[in-house]
Amino acid sequence: MKFDRAALREVVSIRDEIGVLSFYLNADPREEKSFRPAWRIRFRNELSDLRERVMADRDGTRKKAVLQRLAELDQPFQHLLDPAESGLGRVLFAPVCGGEARVFSFQLPVVDQIVLEPTAYVRPLVNTVEAAPPAGIVVVCRDGLRVIDYRYGMVEDVGKSRYEVDIEDWRDMRGPAPSEFSQQGVSHRERFASRIEDNLSRLLRADAPQVSTHAAALGWTTLVLVGDVQLTDILAGELTGDVIQVDAVVDPLPSAKIVEYVAPHLKAARTRHGTDLANRAKDATLAGGRGALGLRDTLHALNESRVANLLLDESREWSGSRTAYGMLHLPGEIPPGESERTLVPEPAMGERMIERALDIDAEVTVLNSGASEILADFDGVAAILRW
Repeated sequence: MKFDRAALREVVSIRDEIGVLSFYLNADPREEKSFRPAWRIRFRNELSDLRERVMADRDGTRKKAVLQRLAELDQPFQHLLDPAESGLGRVLFAPVCGGEARVFSFQLPVVDQIVLEPTAYVRPLVNTVEAAPPAGIVVVCRDGLRVIDYRYGMVEDVGKSRYEVDIEDWRDMRGPAPSEFSQQGVSHRERFASRIEDNLSRLLRADAPQVSTHAAALGWTTLVLVGDVQLTDILAGELTGDVIQVDAVVDPLPSAKIVEYVAPHLKAARTRHGTDLANRAKDATLAGGRGALGLRDTLHALNESRVANLLLDESREWSGSRTAYGMLHLPGEIPPGESERTLVPEPAMGERMIERALDIDAEVTVLNSGASEILADFDGVAAILRW
């Protein structure tokens, strides 16, 4: 199944009266030569541990339903464990009482784990895909453009242009000029070279709208132009948004290798974007505007559906409680109309915040260590608000 934000929202919306099984598997390619790769053994061991925990459950109805569902997932497990399938990180979500099992794969690592919770366990998935948000890479050379889409560790060529500079009318100027007209020959060669450069500039500028269309349609947060800086300068001048220029000749390389080459620039761009968002939330809050800082105010904003973009430190965890209606609160906070008995302890508040944000159609941004420092004194959590 193809992963995108809509698919993530579908997973979060899964509801089941008993719970949702979430499987995370890291298929390490370095272990593929083994007859029994270690990652397959780890999965089987974790699956056995889950069965043992289920067998110890005193709720007979729940036990029977979970064991039956695990038996029904045998075929999806075969697909998940198939070394021939693509994807380093593999994820499966399955509601216990039936319904579609959703499987995703990425060229990004995940942490091996199997979880049974009331809802799909998505925070590890969100952390994974946020490490490689949608970005475009455009390889620029004198022969044309190559447009690459990179998202969630997956690489795809999405566009290509080939340039043929028209020099038909200038062929008589090619080759050595007679010695008595050497100065005139130099002038002709300069004009010839200038004509080629002018045509190349025109072709690059003509391709800019197509690149912009790709960026808008595919939701790129960053656009990297790779090639001779004299050429990327021309194209960059026609584009808007976060455009990075990398002066390198990479056009002979496969697309995956090109992405590897620009990976440090994409990582820096992610930190820069996260830093900008964290500063925006902080400045807005301190100015009394549309921002929230810290766990308490962010939870209240989520409860009131005011959050436009939830910002979370990728390495932090939070705890608290929730009401029967899904409202989220700080540890020890008892809202009006509730009591300690009616509140449900919530040890994984990060998971609940992500669910709530997606339920109200808000964005979720996971901040890496470089960007999350701004929120270090504010519980590692903030929000940009709608009002």
